[in-house]
Amino acid sequence: MSLGVRFAQWPRPIAWRLLPALRYLNLMRALEWRMLAPWIQDVAKWRVLDVGCGHGGIYSLSLAQQGATLLGCDLKHSVMADVQTTAQGLGLGSEAFFLVADGAALPLPVGSFDLVICNCVLEHIVDDMAAMRAMARVLRPGGLLYLTVDNADHGLALGVLERLPAGLKTRFLQPKISAASSVVVGLDEHLDEIYSVCRRYHHAELEAVVSDLGLAVLNSRPYLFGLGAAHYELFHALRRPDSASGFGRMLFMATSLFLYPLAVWSEKRARTGGHGLAIVARKEICTDE
Repeated sequence: MSLGVRFAQWPRPIAWRLLPALRYLNLMRALEWRMLAPWIQDVAKWRVLDVGCGHGGIYSLSLAQQGATLLGCDLKHSVMADVQTTAQGLGLGSEAFFLVADGAALPLPVGSFDLVICNCVLEHIVDDMAAMRAMARVLRPGGLLYLTVDNADHGLALGVLERLPAGLKTRFLQPKISAASSVVVGLDEHLDEIYSVCRRYHHAELEAVVSDLGLAVLNSRPYLFGLGAAHYELFHALRRPDSASGFGRMLFMATSLFLYPLAVWSEKRARTGGHGLAIVARKEICTDE
C-alpha cells in the first residue's frame, strides 16, 4: 500500500491539514516545490496538469486543496488507481483526476491548462522532444510550464567518496559505483539503471529547446547542491541504508524532514553543479499585428 493511500485513511481533518507537509518527506521534491511556490501564489480555478506524476501526484493534491482542478497522468495503471484513491479519501475526488496516458502523446485539447508540471520525468521518456511539444501544445497562451530534469553537468557533494581506498569502496558502495572509473560516473550509471534514465540535460541546450517551443524562460537554475546533494548521494551510493524499503525508507523520510531548512540554506550558497535543473517558462501570447 502506498504512502498516499495509507495517509488518506487518517481522519480527514488531520490528513487535510498535513497533506502539504508530505512533500517534506522527500528532500528533493521539497526543494522542487519550493522553487515553484513563488509562481503559484493563487491557483484558485487554475487547470493544472501533472505529467508523469506517479505516486508523487499526492504532492500536487495541495493545489486542488487551493481551488485548482488537477489532472495527473502516468503510464502505470496501479499507481494512478492509488493516487485517485488518495484523492477520494481526502475529499478531493471532484477536484483531482488521474489518467493513464503517455507524456509524449497527451490525449488532451490544445491550450487547456494554466499550469503544466513535469518533475523529473522528461529524462525517462524515450521521445522527450515529443513530450515537450505535447506539454507546450496543451498549455494555454500565458500559461506556465514548470520543468525539472537531471543535470548532465553536476559534481559530487560527497567528494570524500572519490578518495576512499578501493577496498573501502567495494565494501561500502553499490557494486556498480565501486567498479566504475569514478564515483560520480558510477553513481550516474547506477541511477540510470534503477530509474530507467534515458539521458541528462545541459542547461543552455534545454533553455534553447523551451524557447524554440514558444515559451519565454522566466527562471532557470540548477538545484540540489551541497547538503541536499549529499543526502541524495548518500541514499543512492551506499549499500545501506536502502531508501527503497524498510528502515532505510523511514530514515530517508525522517532525515529529509529534519534537513530541509539546512538544505534550503545550502541551496542559496551555490549556483552551479547541482544534480537537477529547473525551468519556469510562460507560453507566449501571439497577437495579430
